[in-house]
Amino acid sequence: MPHRIARRRDARDGFTLIELLVVIAIIALLIGILLPALGRARDAAQVAKCLSNTRQMSLAMTYYANENRDWYPLIPFTTPALQAWRGQAGQAPFLYDQAAYGGVAGLFSLYQVGDGEDVGYGVQFDPFDSNVDRRPRYVYANNRTIRNRTPLLQPYVEGFEFLLCPSDKLDYYYGQRPPPSAAFGGPGWNFNMAQATPHTPEAPASEEDVVYYNISYLYVSGMRTDEPVIVTPAPLWGDETNGPDMGTSAWYGAGGENEGNANVVNTEPGFYASEDNHGEDGGAYAFTDGHSAFLKGNINETFYSKDGDNPQSITVIDKDRDRKTYIMD
Repeated sequence: MPHRIARRRDARDGFTLIELLVVIAIIALLIGILLPALGRARDAAQVAKCLSNTRQMSLAMTYYANENRDWYPLIPFTTPALQAWRGQAGQAPFLYDQAAYGGVAGLFSLYQVGDGEDVGYGVQFDPFDSNVDRRPRYVYANNRTIRNRTPLLQPYVEGFEFLLCPSDKLDYYYGQRPPPSAAFGGPGWNFNMAQATPHTPEAPASEEDVVYYNISYLYVSGMRTDEPVIVTPAPLWGDETNGPDMGTSAWYGAGGENEGNANVVNTEPGFYASEDNHGEDGGAYAFTDGHSAFLKGNINETFYSKDGDNPQSITVIDKDRDRKTYIMD
């Protein structure tokens, strides 16, 4: 009898094929349940990191504004930009040429090299400088230079890693941005997706790496820390898009001047696209009062509409307040 019992136990030591398939099915089911949850946790962590990046940038800009009569950074004006700001040439005042020195990168770097393919973009070395050290300085129209040896925001930050959103996996090189225009109505940017070169953004480790395709954010220049005509805090620094989100025709042409570019990355005007930092969900932003939040929906319509019904718009009191802002990336 003991011998027969031992043999019966030996026969049950292995798995049957059906039992093995059941175990595999259970494991697959658990993976199917856990993976989306893990993906959501990863996305939430990346959004939290992105919000932290925007808050860090807001703090740096506030320090800057406290030392510059409450103005957040403005790129040094070219001659036509100064004329535009003063309302000369028969036009109402507006902000102009803020992307002239490499866009947002010009706030942090006078030596933008990146991967070496786009040397000369925006901010560059003075080509007529005979010194071999190639000292960096702002260069603009007619070879005039602003001999500013320190980028505007560099004294207020430590490192440059916060310029990259952890969710940013793609940017485009559209060709060199045009130099600051010699007159109003000068050359504009050509957003030709067919000719754009994809780039994989990398966290800048030095001033040389601070170039536009390694920066995940846009900046709404022309704002102050406290403005009576702006009812609610306005977005200042947040996730960029991979389409034309620059100038006064921002957010894929939602302002009306650039409607033909609205679908360059298959999205509606004013909205984020699937290939942007956080996809179509929206973007992380720091506001002029220092807080950060994740924005969804039509960003342009929310903050720059002129219908007078939205208290979040910066134009709710002064209908032309948006003319003195300039979105740069």
